[in-house]
Order: sequence, then C-alpha cells, then structure tokens
Amino acid sequence: MKRIALFLGAAALAAACTEQNPPPKAQPAPAPAKAAQPARAADAGPVTDARPADAHLGMMERHAIWKAKKEADEKLAAELAAQEQARLFKFDKGKMPKHLALLAFEKKTRKALDDAAEKLQGKPDARDQLAKLVASQRKAIEAQAKILRAMDPQGGNSNIATDHDVSLNSLANDYPEAIVASFQGDPKPLAAARTELDKREKKITSWLDQLKSGKK
Repeated sequence: MKRIALFLGAAALAAACTEQNPPPKAQPAPAPAKAAQPARAADAGPVTDARPADAHLGMMERHAIWKAKKEADEKLAAELAAQEQARLFKFDKGKMPKHLALLAFEKKTRKALDDAAEKLQGKPDARDQLAKLVASQRKAIEAQAKILRAMDPQGGNSNIATDHDVSLNSLANDYPEAIVASFQGDPKPLAAARTELDKREKKITSWLDQLKSGKK
C-alpha cells in the first residue's frame, strides 16, 4: 500500500508541475521580407535630354552635316554604279559577236515586216499575206530567243539582254498585230510598237558602240 501511495503522489506532483510550467507556444513564422522599393526619381540621377545630339547646333552647322552626309551617299552610289557598269561591260564584251548577230537579225526581221506593211496596205488579202510572213519568221525568232537565253541563263549579267528579249517578242507578236490594226484603219498601235522598237535598238546600238570603243 505504501508503494502505491508513493506512486500516486509522484504522479500528482508531476501533473502539478505540468500545470505550472506549460510547454512553450509555437512562435509565428516571420513575415516575408518586403520587396525592395524602386529608387526614387531623385536617386536615378539627372534626367537626360531626349533631343537629337545635334539639337544644340545652329542652322549652318546642321546644314553642313546634312551636306556632308549627302555627298558621302552620292559618292558611294557612284562607286557602286561604276562597279556594276564594269561588270556588265566585261560580260557583254565577251559576248560581242552574239549581240551583233542578234541585232542584225532583229533589224532584218523588222524590215521584212515593214516592207509587207507598206506593200500589202489596201489589199483584200493583206491580213492573210502578213500571217504567212509571220509564220515563216517564227522558227527563226524562237531560235534567236534560245541563243539569248543560253547566253545569260540566270539573267542580270548583260546590259542589253532584256532589250533583245523585248524586241524579239515584239517582232513575233505585238508588231504584226499592230500592222494588222493599221490595215483596219488604226495607225496608233503600229506607231507605238515602232517607237518601242526604236528605243530598244538605239540602246543596243549605243551600248555596242561603247564596247567597241572600250569606254565604260
């Protein structure tokens, strides 16, 4: 019995101690650190001037800068143009015989059409006679066009390849059609076609003369 009493007394004593000294309460989690506040405008340093760098210059100074830039751009453009001219000159110089042959063919074909336009004017079968002439020329025109394409397959290497191409196409299609229109009383299409061919022929001839003289 004494043992039990002692045990009970010890238990009661332990309970009393627990009531007098309760376990420590859990501490609340620390609040998250505040994000850094942006620096005030005063801390950012002096405000820079958003005006152009030459805004403080006078009118004469700005004009001088503009003029210098303009001259530099023009000089660069002239140098690039000279380089392109030299490239085209070199290419076409090596194709001189073919260019001369193409020009001769174009002149010959056009003369045949012009002669027919003059001779057949007013004749009842003028249109049929012209159609026969055009048909007889077609294969030769196509052959010359093939030579032209083989000469500059990628394009852009000759100064007058486009003029040859336009001329050949006109002689095969537009020019004969314009002659037919003249038979029917409308001379305007033929006048326009002749002006176009004259312009192309003049450019080709002028360029070939440059190639012959060697002046770029």
